[in-house]
Amino acid sequence: MAGTLKFTPMRFTSLFQLEENLLQTGNNGEYAFNKISIPVKGENLVLNGMLTTAKSRSKYYYAVEHPKQRIVLHFTAGQLRSDLSALTRDNYHVSVAFVIARSGMIYQLFSSKYWSGHIGKGIGNDGTGNAQDKCTIGIELSNYGYLTRRDGNLETYYSRQRDAQGREGAADVYCSLDDSVAYQKIDTPFRGQSYYASFTAEQMDSLVILLRYLTAQYNIPRAFLAEPGRYKATEDVLAFKGIVSHINYRPSGKWDIGPAFDWERLTGDVQAPVFEPRFAKPKPGPESILENADMELNSEDQLDAFLPEPMDAAREDEPYEEIPHFEANK
Repeated sequence: MAGTLKFTPMRFTSLFQLEENLLQTGNNGEYAFNKISIPVKGENLVLNGMLTTAKSRSKYYYAVEHPKQRIVLHFTAGQLRSDLSALTRDNYHVSVAFVIARSGMIYQLFSSKYWSGHIGKGIGNDGTGNAQDKCTIGIELSNYGYLTRRDGNLETYYSRQRDAQGREGAADVYCSLDDSVAYQKIDTPFRGQSYYASFTAEQMDSLVILLRYLTAQYNIPRAFLAEPGRYKATEDVLAFKGIVSHINYRPSGKWDIGPAFDWERLTGDVQAPVFEPRFAKPKPGPESILENADMELNSEDQLDAFLPEPMDAAREDEPYEEIPHFEANK
């Protein structure tokens, strides 16, 4: 009698419910939430989101202010639950101020005037006391990144990884090739990869609002590197004032964010005289899981009272080791 095939759930189909569960429960009490509703300077726009603090972890950012010159876009290479866990590790200063879920919900981990490590051993950052981390604001989009084609499916980076004994692990299937909404295939491979998980339209809307807020707040030009330089590591990034991505600092080992992304829409919406969101703001979690249900934070200065303990400022020039592909996302 033939053996029964084991069904492996696909990552893509579970992402919506995973995000909803996290928002509704604070990931079973792991996080405290406070509502954010901050006007965008000079515009009829509001930055809505959740200040998100890990209840039992701290010291994942520095409460030290440095002038901001540019904004750096990343993707997390994973899903929201593990993204937040990796970016709020205890006593480990690798994080970003903002994570944007697939739903469009913005999770803010600390004030954008502060900083944490997010560029790593990149151009102008390695051996300089983390100079580029300090002068930039990092934004992570929750997204699995590049995918590998196999047996009619697309698998994540974490699929079939071998353990210390060389044994192959289980397949981690993201979606089938028939699930065309779940991924994008680019004609010319970027850094050896052709298939990438799609970003959602809700993420794009929220990213535009966040970029318009940050550029107004810190007087950062709404400028982008021109193609094809936008997809390369370049020394030009050190003098550029505007919006860049992680790959502009890293010549290899990083894919965020390359051509498998709607740059035309993003640049058009960020640079437009006026932006009208295409989607309603994401709904916050229930009042029962909010730390202060009857209060909204209407400026980033109000965040400080709710932030966890920062890293010792005397250590801010120390080098750090990066999270390799966010181990927690496996």
